[in-house]
Amino acid sequence: MKVVLKARGELLDNAVLETGAGTLGPDDVVVAIEAATINPVDSMLASGNYGYQIETPFDLGTEGIGRVTQVGSAADAGLRGRRVLIKPNYEQGTWADEVVVKAANVVPITDEGDPLQLAMLGTNPLTAHLALTKFVDLKPGDWVGLNLGNSAVGQYVTALAKHAGYKTLSVVRRPEAAEGLQSDVVLVDGDDLSGRIRSALGTDRFELVVDGTGDSTVGALAQWAAFGGTVVSYSSVTGQAPAVGLGDLIYRQLQVRGVWIPNWLEQAPASEIQQTYDALAQLTVDGVLQTRVEAVYPVAEYAKAVAHSQQPGRKGKVLLRP
Repeated sequence: MKVVLKARGELLDNAVLETGAGTLGPDDVVVAIEAATINPVDSMLASGNYGYQIETPFDLGTEGIGRVTQVGSAADAGLRGRRVLIKPNYEQGTWADEVVVKAANVVPITDEGDPLQLAMLGTNPLTAHLALTKFVDLKPGDWVGLNLGNSAVGQYVTALAKHAGYKTLSVVRRPEAAEGLQSDVVLVDGDDLSGRIRSALGTDRFELVVDGTGDSTVGALAQWAAFGGTVVSYSSVTGQAPAVGLGDLIYRQLQVRGVWIPNWLEQAPASEIQQTYDALAQLTVDGVLQTRVEAVYPVAEYAKAVAHSQQPGRKGKVLLRP
């Protein structure tokens, strides 16, 4: 059983359940799914409101892990029986009991750990890792500023930064969103945000700003970035480009960079992809990377799962588990 989008549009109107994983080719493997995530990107892909335009029919589900049960004649026989992470490159779906995947699109990971937590490794922890490591040579004691601090990516940025010895200042949009966050400083957006950031930093400055909103909060954070500092944008809940001040770009030579997982998966060597997911999986097993799970649904109830994932005020992630 798998969820297939028949036409681009509203997700719940155009997706149907189909039986059968598909035809196993020589370079493919069959993966019995252990857990799959409901990611906001899934809805954006289905509705056509994303930078990557799909062709229908399209198997839904960006992230997931499972066990390889069958191996094509030209694929690595050693994959049989292994737990694997399915790359979130939009070439296959994960909302399924089992799925046929190109062998090149799976990454073996540890047999240890909670499948629900490991199923979320594909995108958000990786986005946080790349934002922290690919653009700035951070050192212990350096400050990282971020908005959307209560989001999954924001909490993974904070966890990874704390593990590496960096300090974090998180901005959230509502007072209740600040509850339980592990950043060194948590500020709620509002009057004189820039002044409150300055007071919290004292004479220190951000070496890196991580942006997920595109709103004025990134501009306030960028004002207190070091000369030549970097703003990394991974999403925009407002749909706008990062609102970094012109003077900060010109006079202080700030750099604005973007990070998108499919680009990295296409460009990075296979060894780097394997090593990165190995490291993130181990941090998950060790409890460094954990996020709250609010609900788990069977694949047949995907419509309820999607509706739940879109509820305002949700406190954790929603997943599918056969």
